[in-house]
Amino acid sequence: MSEDRVIIYEETGADPWTDVMTIQNEGGRTRVRAVGEPGQMTELVSRLVGEGATQVELCGGFGAVWHAAAGRAAGGKVPVGAIYYGFESLTGVASYKTRFEAGETLSEAFIIVHEGADPAVDVVVHEKADGGRTTFVAVPDETAAGEVAGTMAGELQLIELYGGSGPEGAEPVIRAVDGRVPVGVSAYRR
Repeated sequence: MSEDRVIIYEETGADPWTDVMTIQNEGGRTRVRAVGEPGQMTELVSRLVGEGATQVELCGGFGAVWHAAAGRAAGGKVPVGAIYYGFESLTGVASYKTRFEAGETLSEAFIIVHEGADPAVDVVVHEKADGGRTTFVAVPDETAAGEVAGTMAGELQLIELYGGSGPEGAEPVIRAVDGRVPVGVSAYRR
């Protein structure tokens, strides 16, 4: 069975049944979905697992309580990860949260490790009404994730790394941004 991963984040007015981005090749399939509010996420997780999703990852904005709820919604059938931030990123992510809540214009990137991906092609930029943007970019490996992060860091206030191998996979990204932007990495509920 090939991988069928789904990444879920929150965006006002989003349709949870529509893919924001899909990467599909011999490495499997990775889809990005958005929910309009956190409560929609558990129903989406349950439905996606029922349809054959093999892994779910949640945006860091959901937090631990929603991560636990997503794990329950998956019924233990698939790994459910969520973005968390290491000590080196705590000040930056706290600043991002404060600025977000104050309504500032912010830009972030979701860097998605997907075998065989091409960051020049597998990219979607979502321009926000307030002038910020969310960039979804797929890379073939964690080394490429570091290269992309280093190039984009000056334009971003937050990076989240999906599909990586945990702290080891995040290291090239964290080193590439050199403290200029907080970097979140997936941790899994067992």
